[in-house]
Amino acid sequence: MTFKDFNVLLIRLFLGYLFTSSGLCKLTEGHFGQLIGPPLLIQQLTPHGLRTFGFFIAISQVMAGALVLSQRYSVLGLIMLIPMNLGILLVTISQNWAGTPYVDAVFTTLNIFALLYEWNTLKFLLFPEQTSIELPLRVNQLFPGTKFPLVIIGIFGISCVLSRYQILATSGLATVAYALTFYNVFKSQRFPFFYRSVIILALVSILAVTWIGLLHKTMPFNPFFLISIPIIGTALAYFSTLAWILFFKKNLLKATEGI
Repeated sequence: MTFKDFNVLLIRLFLGYLFTSSGLCKLTEGHFGQLIGPPLLIQQLTPHGLRTFGFFIAISQVMAGALVLSQRYSVLGLIMLIPMNLGILLVTISQNWAGTPYVDAVFTTLNIFALLYEWNTLKFLLFPEQTSIELPLRVNQLFPGTKFPLVIIGIFGISCVLSRYQILATSGLATVAYALTFYNVFKSQRFPFFYRSVIILALVSILAVTWIGLLHKTMPFNPFFLISIPIIGTALAYFSTLAWILFFKKNLLKATEGI
């Protein structure tokens, strides 16, 4: 796995988590830990006769995110996320939300970059007369498994149904799905130490946001600083990986070529 492959994997994991958690937060009326809102979208749309549309948005976010997390079906999920990200971006611009459009622009850019990663296969959509389809997709070469992707998608589907009845069980099922996502990643590829560190800390960050976001009201202190610890750790591990790639590994390759 190249450093480019690794970066795109991180983008897929991030976008997949971002949208599955956002959708589940909407379905649980703000009781599922997440990074983007609005958590009470369904309730806000209900007075305008758009309650069903609110459920459609939330479930679409969960299932598109689940496809991205599955790796095997990630390109389908990324294509589904393009209109979602553009819609969110235009809403924030139209509403004059300070700062939010810049954040959403970053999400949209990451989405586009992850699709351009598969350019050799997807370019036939723009140049059908000149291009042959290259299969399998790069992501499917790296993550060829079929069983775990289907299980992950199925668990998120069950979570959507369960979210209306049992919030704790919904968080538990989502935790299982996130854990299986990362297990599938490690099962499919062998990673260097620095890559493994980033991926493991990313999973810890996801679980921290999920459970601290849910249980913070029952704690005798404000626990949100705990969320920042694995997130900062993930960032530091990534930059350490970047330094390793740019300096140490590069120098090692040069030394090897000189022998």
